[in-house]
Amino acid sequence: MIQGEKIRYEIHKILFSIFRFNKNLNDLRIKKKIEENKKEDIAFLINVTLASMRYHLHTLKIIDKYIKKKIRDHEKILLISAITQIVFLNFKEYAVINCSVQIAKKLKLYPGLINASLKNIAKNKLELKEIKITYDDLPLWFKEKTYSITNIEKKRFLKNFYKEPDIHIVFKNIKSLNLFEDDLIKTSSISGFLLNKKNITEKKSFIRGDWWVQDFSSFFPLHNFEIKNKKNKLLDACSAPGGKAFQILSRNIKIILNDKSKNRIKILKSNLDRLRYNPEIKNKDFLKFKEDQKFDTIILDAPCSSVGTIRKNPEIFFKKNAPNLEELNVLQENMLKKASRLLLKNGFIIYMTCSFLKCETFDQIENFLKKNDNFVLFNFKLKKEFNSFSRFIDKNYMLTFPDNVLEKNIDGYFAAYLKKIK
Repeated sequence: MIQGEKIRYEIHKILFSIFRFNKNLNDLRIKKKIEENKKEDIAFLINVTLASMRYHLHTLKIIDKYIKKKIRDHEKILLISAITQIVFLNFKEYAVINCSVQIAKKLKLYPGLINASLKNIAKNKLELKEIKITYDDLPLWFKEKTYSITNIEKKRFLKNFYKEPDIHIVFKNIKSLNLFEDDLIKTSSISGFLLNKKNITEKKSFIRGDWWVQDFSSFFPLHNFEIKNKKNKLLDACSAPGGKAFQILSRNIKIILNDKSKNRIKILKSNLDRLRYNPEIKNKDFLKFKEDQKFDTIILDAPCSSVGTIRKNPEIFFKKNAPNLEELNVLQENMLKKASRLLLKNGFIIYMTCSFLKCETFDQIENFLKKNDNFVLFNFKLKKEFNSFSRFIDKNYMLTFPDNVLEKNIDGYFAAYLKKIK
């Protein structure tokens, strides 16, 4: 086996299972397969796998340009990975081509086709690096669900969706931020973008539990939300991995954390241990919560397509199958209904999704308000330190696309404050 072939074969198998069988990179079996590799190989594997998915629409255009015959899924995945390495990651061409030919032989594909195509592509890699994606190149399901967004929003999305995400961190308090040992681009008095993204878990402040990673868009709605009475009863309905709950706990306010997934609860507990927080945790289906306990505020970060996190989760576009939006919309509606029953009068539901699709955001809230005249959409009044981000507020909704803030990338996100008035 030639050098690099084994790890590239592992990458191919992972990409194929994501594409064909609707898997995710955080799937337990895939994570286990990744962890079986040598430490130095894991970084290579993750880098190539993520880049292959981020650039797969670009590479498909390149494939169409150089290969006119119909190719099978295994050939397509092998070419996507190889072209990404040659054109976009600038790896040594001969190593990538040789390994890809050997993998083609192992998979009983056409090694001659792989070899000739990749050599032709490699000759023109500088030109091909500049290939552009248009809105027509995006998945059909996505185009159908974003028919109403403006041309400016489409251009913004096309400019950002395939780029590597930046790392935004949130501190327990101002003192922790001031003691931080590295450079930051501040986004608030307790948050900012990391300038050095390497070895973040080895930083003393991380080990000490001074901060956690949380995207700016996810951080924004809760940091902007004021809780005047610290004795209020709060629930985070879908809490793991915990960022939003940590925001509340850092204010010395009690909150019950819940998540349906046992595996996600493990991640949540690990994060809580590092941060030295010890709240009450439940591992229940939120829809089955008993309604004898009521809350003043319910944070509902509802399950969704996650399309706003496309840079972190590029498999959303890479998978052969579209997300089941009908099923997700029903779940979101039912969770809102459940939250309304668990809420005290004058209480708040903070509804959030890491999506910007109308069916998961505006439509859900408008539908809920039509059916529940005892709720109103509460004013999304910005704190002074967020005044420069007013473009994210529209008619008392907060909405971001995968975008750029302070020259750093943020996720697409939606939030609304719903108040129970009777």
